[in-house]
Amino acid sequence: MKILVTGASGYIGSKLAHALAVKGNTVHALVRSAPSDSLLKHPNIKIFTGDILNKESLAVAIKNCKQVYHTAGVVRLWAKDPDIFYQHNVSGTQNVLEAAWKEGVSKFVYTSSCGVWGSCNDHMLIETDPRTSAFDNDYDLSKFLAEKSVKEYGSRGLFTVIVNPPRVYGPGPLRHSSGVNRFILRLLRKKIALLPWRLETKANYAFIDDVVKGHLLAMDRGLGGERYILGGENISYRRLVETVNTIGQTKNLIVRMPPVLFKTIGHIELVRGKLNGHDPLITPNVAKRLQSDKMFDCSKAIRQLGYHITPFEEGLTTTINHLKNNLYENEQP
Repeated sequence: MKILVTGASGYIGSKLAHALAVKGNTVHALVRSAPSDSLLKHPNIKIFTGDILNKESLAVAIKNCKQVYHTAGVVRLWAKDPDIFYQHNVSGTQNVLEAAWKEGVSKFVYTSSCGVWGSCNDHMLIETDPRTSAFDNDYDLSKFLAEKSVKEYGSRGLFTVIVNPPRVYGPGPLRHSSGVNRFILRLLRKKIALLPWRLETKANYAFIDDVVKGHLLAMDRGLGGERYILGGENISYRRLVETVNTIGQTKNLIVRMPPVLFKTIGHIELVRGKLNGHDPLITPNVAKRLQSDKMFDCSKAIRQLGYHITPFEEGLTTTINHLKNNLYENEQP
Protein backbone atom coordinates (compact mmCIF):
# COMPACT_ATOMS: atom_id res chain seq x y z
CA MET A 1 0.00 0.00 0.00
CA LYS A 2 1.17 3.53 -0.75
CA ILE A 3 1.09 5.74 2.34
CA LEU A 4 1.95 9.41 2.73
CA VAL A 5 3.84 10.51 5.85
CA THR A 6 4.24 14.27 6.22
CA GLY A 7 7.03 15.54 8.47
CA ALA A 8 8.88 12.31 7.72
CA SER A 9 12.25 13.67 8.84
CA GLY A 10 10.89 14.60 12.26
CA TYR A 11 11.21 12.79 15.58
CA ILE A 12 7.96 10.84 15.31
CA GLY A 13 7.64 10.97 11.52
CA SER A 14 10.99 9.29 10.79
CA LYS A 15 10.26 6.41 13.16
CA LEU A 16 6.78 6.05 11.72
CA ALA A 17 8.04 6.01 8.12
CA HIS A 18 10.46 3.19 8.94
CA ALA A 19 7.81 1.19 10.81
CA LEU A 20 5.51 1.38 7.80
CA ALA A 21 8.29 0.55 5.34
CA VAL A 22 9.34 -2.52 7.34
CA LYS A 23 5.77 -3.80 7.02
CA GLY A 24 6.13 -3.76 3.23
CA ASN A 25 4.31 -0.51 2.49
CA THR A 26 5.57 2.03 -0.01
CA VAL A 27 6.06 5.18 2.02
CA HIS A 28 5.86 8.57 0.37
CA ALA A 29 7.99 10.61 2.77
CA LEU A 30 7.28 14.33 2.44
CA VAL A 31 10.21 16.41 3.73
CA ARG A 32 11.18 20.06 3.30
CA SER A 33 14.75 19.07 2.38
CA ALA A 34 16.23 15.67 1.65
CA PRO A 35 17.99 14.25 4.75
CA SER A 36 21.77 14.16 4.42
CA ASP A 37 22.07 11.21 6.80
CA SER A 38 20.59 7.70 6.91
CA LEU A 39 17.42 8.85 8.66
CA LEU A 40 15.07 7.71 5.89
CA LYS A 41 17.19 5.15 4.04
CA HIS A 42 15.01 2.16 3.21
CA PRO A 43 14.11 0.60 -0.15
CA ASN A 44 10.40 1.11 0.59
CA ILE A 45 10.74 4.81 1.43
CA LYS A 46 10.46 7.27 -1.44
CA ILE A 47 11.53 10.83 -0.65
CA PHE A 48 9.35 13.71 -1.86
CA THR A 49 10.85 17.14 -1.31
CA GLY A 50 8.09 19.64 -0.67
CA ASP A 51 6.11 21.53 1.90
CA ILE A 52 2.63 21.27 3.36
CA LEU A 53 2.24 24.96 2.47
CA ASN A 54 2.89 24.11 -1.19
CA LYS A 55 -0.25 22.50 -2.63
CA GLU A 56 1.51 21.41 -5.82
CA SER A 57 4.19 19.43 -3.96
CA LEU A 58 1.47 17.89 -1.78
CA ALA A 59 -0.49 16.76 -4.83
CA VAL A 60 2.60 15.01 -6.20
CA ALA A 61 3.50 13.33 -2.90
CA ILE A 62 -0.01 12.07 -2.15
CA LYS A 63 -0.66 10.64 -5.65
CA ASN A 64 -2.11 7.09 -5.40
CA CYS A 65 -1.77 7.00 -1.60
CA LYS A 66 -4.54 5.23 0.31
CA GLN A 67 -3.59 6.42 3.79
CA VAL A 68 -2.08 9.58 5.26
CA TYR A 69 -0.21 10.14 8.52
CA HIS A 70 0.06 13.88 9.03
CA THR A 71 2.85 14.48 11.55
CA ALA A 72 4.33 17.67 10.04
CA GLY A 73 4.15 20.95 11.90
CA VAL A 74 6.04 23.54 13.88
CA VAL A 75 6.74 21.95 17.27
CA ARG A 76 8.08 24.49 19.73
CA LEU A 77 6.69 26.76 22.41
CA TRP A 78 8.01 30.06 21.07
CA ALA A 79 8.91 31.69 17.77
CA LYS A 80 9.95 35.24 16.98
CA ASP A 81 7.15 35.33 14.40
CA PRO A 82 4.10 33.60 15.95
CA ASP A 83 2.37 33.46 12.54
CA ILE A 84 4.58 30.48 11.72
CA PHE A 85 2.45 28.31 14.01
CA TYR A 86 -0.79 29.16 12.23
CA GLN A 87 0.74 28.95 8.75
CA HIS A 88 2.11 25.43 9.24
CA ASN A 89 -0.04 23.87 11.95
CA VAL A 90 -3.40 25.26 10.81
CA SER A 91 -3.20 26.26 7.13
CA GLY A 92 -0.73 23.45 6.40
CA THR A 93 -3.05 20.90 7.97
CA GLN A 94 -5.96 22.23 5.94
CA ASN A 95 -3.85 21.80 2.79
CA VAL A 96 -3.06 18.17 3.64
CA LEU A 97 -6.71 17.47 4.44
CA GLU A 98 -7.82 19.00 1.14
CA ALA A 99 -5.23 16.99 -0.79
CA ALA A 100 -6.37 13.80 0.95
CA TRP A 101 -10.00 14.62 0.17
CA LYS A 102 -9.27 15.21 -3.53
CA GLU A 103 -7.15 12.05 -3.81
CA GLY A 104 -9.85 9.90 -2.21
CA VAL A 105 -7.67 8.75 0.67
CA SER A 106 -9.37 6.04 2.73
CA LYS A 107 -7.95 6.95 6.17
CA PHE A 108 -6.24 9.98 7.69
CA VAL A 109 -4.41 10.04 11.06
CA TYR A 110 -3.48 13.44 12.47
CA THR A 111 -0.75 13.87 15.09
CA SER A 112 -1.96 16.50 17.53
CA SER A 113 -0.73 17.11 21.09
CA CYS A 114 -1.87 16.75 24.67
CA GLY A 115 -1.14 20.48 24.88
CA VAL A 116 -4.64 21.16 23.55
CA TRP A 117 -6.00 20.35 27.04
CA GLY A 118 -3.65 22.49 29.10
CA SER A 119 -3.16 21.73 32.79
CA CYS A 120 -5.18 19.30 34.87
CA ASN A 121 -6.81 19.85 38.25
CA ASP A 122 -5.85 16.95 40.52
CA HIS A 123 -7.09 14.29 38.09
CA MET A 124 -5.89 12.61 34.92
CA LEU A 125 -7.39 14.10 31.78
CA ILE A 126 -9.21 11.97 29.20
CA GLU A 127 -10.25 12.57 25.60
CA THR A 128 -13.66 14.03 26.42
CA ASP A 129 -12.42 16.54 29.00
CA PRO A 130 -12.75 20.20 27.96
CA ARG A 131 -9.93 22.70 28.26
CA THR A 132 -10.54 24.74 31.41
CA SER A 133 -7.78 27.36 31.09
CA ALA A 134 -6.95 30.03 28.53
CA PHE A 135 -4.35 29.26 25.88
CA ASP A 136 -0.99 30.70 26.87
CA ASN A 137 1.07 29.83 23.80
CA ASP A 138 0.59 29.78 20.04
CA TYR A 139 1.63 26.16 19.61
CA ASP A 140 -1.18 24.72 21.73
CA LEU A 141 -3.75 27.05 20.18
CA SER A 142 -2.63 26.21 16.64
CA LYS A 143 -2.95 22.47 17.34
CA PHE A 144 -6.40 23.04 18.80
CA LEU A 145 -7.48 24.92 15.67
CA ALA A 146 -5.95 22.23 13.45
CA GLU A 147 -8.02 19.61 15.28
CA LYS A 148 -11.13 21.59 14.39
CA SER A 149 -10.18 21.39 10.72
CA VAL A 150 -9.65 17.63 10.98
CA LYS A 151 -13.08 17.22 12.55
CA GLU A 152 -14.66 19.36 9.83
CA TYR A 153 -13.28 17.13 7.10
CA GLY A 154 -14.42 14.14 9.11
CA SER A 155 -17.95 15.50 9.01
CA ARG A 156 -17.61 15.77 5.21
CA GLY A 157 -16.86 12.06 4.93
CA LEU A 158 -13.06 11.78 5.23
CA PHE A 159 -12.18 8.99 7.68
CA THR A 160 -10.10 10.85 10.26
CA VAL A 161 -8.52 9.87 13.59
CA ILE A 162 -6.68 12.24 15.93
CA VAL A 163 -3.87 11.05 18.21
CA ASN A 164 -2.55 13.14 21.10
CA PRO A 165 0.97 12.38 22.39
CA PRO A 166 2.20 14.10 25.59
CA ARG A 167 5.92 14.57 26.36
CA VAL A 168 7.68 11.97 24.20
CA TYR A 169 11.11 10.51 24.91
CA GLY A 170 13.24 7.72 23.48
CA PRO A 171 15.88 6.97 20.81
CA GLY A 172 15.90 9.26 17.80
CA PRO A 173 17.30 12.52 16.43
CA LEU A 174 17.16 15.58 18.66
CA ARG A 175 14.50 17.96 17.45
CA HIS A 176 12.35 20.67 19.04
CA SER A 177 9.82 17.89 19.62
CA SER A 178 12.30 15.83 21.65
CA GLY A 179 12.77 18.25 24.54
CA VAL A 180 12.65 15.46 27.12
CA ASN A 181 15.67 13.82 25.48
CA ARG A 182 17.57 17.10 25.59
CA PHE A 183 16.79 17.46 29.30
CA ILE A 184 17.95 13.89 29.97
CA LEU A 185 21.13 14.56 28.03
CA ARG A 186 21.77 17.66 30.11
CA LEU A 187 21.46 15.57 33.28
CA LEU A 188 23.83 12.93 31.87
CA ARG A 189 26.39 15.62 31.11
CA LYS A 190 26.24 16.66 34.78
CA LYS A 191 25.09 20.18 34.06
CA ILE A 192 22.91 22.31 36.28
CA ALA A 193 19.22 21.49 35.93
CA LEU A 194 16.71 24.25 36.63
CA LEU A 195 13.41 22.88 37.90
CA PRO A 196 10.23 24.28 39.44
CA TRP A 197 10.18 24.59 43.20
CA ARG A 198 7.54 21.86 43.53
CA LEU A 199 9.39 18.72 42.45
CA GLU A 200 6.22 16.65 42.82
CA THR A 201 4.70 18.36 39.77
CA LYS A 202 3.68 15.55 37.42
CA ALA A 203 3.49 15.23 33.65
CA ASN A 204 2.86 12.34 31.28
CA TYR A 205 5.87 10.83 29.51
CA ALA A 206 5.42 8.49 26.53
CA PHE A 207 8.10 6.21 25.05
CA ILE A 208 8.62 6.92 21.34
CA ASP A 209 8.14 3.30 20.24
CA ASP A 210 4.77 3.19 21.99
CA VAL A 211 3.69 6.40 20.28
CA VAL A 212 4.69 5.11 16.84
CA LYS A 213 2.86 1.81 17.41
CA GLY A 214 -0.09 3.83 18.65
CA HIS A 215 -0.21 5.66 15.32
CA LEU A 216 -0.33 2.34 13.47
CA LEU A 217 -3.05 1.05 15.78
CA ALA A 218 -5.05 4.25 15.34
CA MET A 219 -4.96 3.76 11.58
CA ASP A 220 -5.90 0.07 11.77
CA ARG A 221 -8.38 0.06 14.67
CA GLY A 222 -9.28 3.65 15.42
CA LEU A 223 -12.89 4.73 15.04
CA GLY A 224 -13.60 7.50 12.55
CA GLY A 225 -13.94 10.90 14.18
CA GLU A 226 -12.36 9.74 17.46
CA ARG A 227 -9.22 10.94 19.25
CA TYR A 228 -6.81 8.87 21.35
CA ILE A 229 -4.27 9.90 23.98
CA LEU A 230 -1.02 8.03 23.24
CA GLY A 231 0.77 8.54 26.53
CA GLY A 232 2.73 6.73 29.18
CA GLU A 233 3.19 7.03 32.93
CA ASN A 234 2.55 10.21 34.92
CA ILE A 235 5.94 11.05 36.42
CA SER A 236 7.07 13.75 38.86
CA TYR A 237 10.19 15.84 38.25
CA ARG A 238 11.71 14.26 41.34
CA ARG A 239 11.23 10.73 40.01
CA LEU A 240 12.46 11.72 36.54
CA VAL A 241 15.73 13.18 37.85
CA GLU A 242 16.32 10.41 40.38
CA THR A 243 15.69 7.70 37.79
CA VAL A 244 18.04 9.32 35.26
CA ASN A 245 20.75 9.61 37.92
CA THR A 246 20.31 5.99 38.98
CA ILE A 247 20.28 4.48 35.49
CA GLY A 248 22.86 6.86 34.08
CA GLN A 249 25.08 6.60 37.18
CA THR A 250 25.53 10.34 37.33
CA LYS A 251 24.97 13.25 39.69
CA ASN A 252 23.97 16.79 38.90
CA LEU A 253 23.12 20.03 40.60
CA ILE A 254 19.36 20.53 40.79
CA VAL A 255 18.32 24.14 41.33
CA ARG A 256 14.72 24.53 42.48
CA MET A 257 13.33 27.80 41.23
CA PRO A 258 10.65 29.75 43.14
CA PRO A 259 7.78 30.72 40.78
CA VAL A 260 8.67 34.43 40.74
CA LEU A 261 12.33 33.81 39.94
CA PHE A 262 11.44 31.18 37.33
CA LYS A 263 9.16 33.69 35.59
CA THR A 264 11.77 36.46 35.82
CA ILE A 265 14.37 34.29 34.10
CA GLY A 266 11.74 33.56 31.46
CA HIS A 267 11.30 37.29 30.79
CA ILE A 268 15.07 37.77 30.48
CA GLU A 269 15.38 34.83 28.09
CA LEU A 270 12.43 36.10 26.07
CA VAL A 271 14.08 39.49 25.57
CA ARG A 272 17.30 37.79 24.51
CA GLY A 273 15.36 35.64 22.05
CA LYS A 274 13.69 38.65 20.47
CA LEU A 275 17.01 40.48 20.18
CA ASN A 276 19.15 37.70 18.71
CA GLY A 277 16.48 35.50 17.10
CA HIS A 278 17.56 32.39 18.98
CA ASP A 279 15.11 30.24 20.90
CA PRO A 280 15.08 31.24 24.58
CA LEU A 281 15.84 28.49 27.07
CA ILE A 282 12.57 29.33 28.78
CA THR A 283 9.80 31.92 28.47
CA PRO A 284 7.38 33.24 31.12
CA ASN A 285 4.60 31.07 29.68
CA VAL A 286 6.83 27.99 29.62
CA ALA A 287 7.86 28.70 33.23
CA LYS A 288 4.18 28.71 34.18
CA ARG A 289 3.54 25.60 32.10
CA LEU A 290 6.33 23.64 33.79
CA GLN A 291 4.85 24.33 37.23
CA SER A 292 1.46 22.80 36.38
CA ASP A 293 0.45 19.15 36.50
CA LYS A 294 -0.26 17.59 33.10
CA MET A 295 -1.49 14.10 33.83
CA PHE A 296 -3.31 11.98 31.26
CA ASP A 297 -5.20 8.68 31.14
CA CYS A 298 -4.57 6.35 28.17
CA SER A 299 -7.33 3.87 29.03
CA LYS A 300 -9.30 4.58 25.86
CA ALA A 301 -6.33 3.82 23.59
CA ILE A 302 -5.53 0.69 25.59
CA ARG A 303 -9.13 -0.49 25.47
CA GLN A 304 -10.04 0.35 21.87
CA LEU A 305 -6.68 0.12 20.09
CA GLY A 306 -4.69 -2.38 22.13
CA TYR A 307 -2.19 0.36 22.98
CA HIS A 308 0.73 -0.67 25.21
CA ILE A 309 2.72 1.41 27.69
CA THR A 310 6.40 0.61 28.18
CA PRO A 311 7.37 0.85 31.89
CA PHE A 312 9.11 4.16 32.53
CA GLU A 313 12.35 2.66 33.88
CA GLU A 314 12.60 0.33 30.87
CA GLY A 315 12.03 3.10 28.35
CA LEU A 316 14.44 5.42 30.15
CA THR A 317 17.17 2.76 30.20
CA THR A 318 16.86 2.36 26.42
CA THR A 319 16.89 6.13 25.98
CA ILE A 320 19.98 6.70 28.14
CA ASN A 321 21.90 3.92 26.36
CA HIS A 322 21.01 5.53 23.04
CA LEU A 323 22.07 9.02 24.13
CA LYS A 324 25.37 7.72 25.46
CA ASN A 325 26.15 5.67 22.35
CA ASN A 326 25.00 8.05 19.61
CA LEU A 327 26.70 11.34 20.29
CA TYR A 328 26.45 12.40 16.64
CA GLU A 329 22.66 12.55 17.02
CA ASN A 330 22.89 14.47 20.27
CA GLU A 331 24.55 17.38 18.53
CA GLN A 332 21.80 17.92 15.95
CA PRO A 333 19.80 21.16 16.31
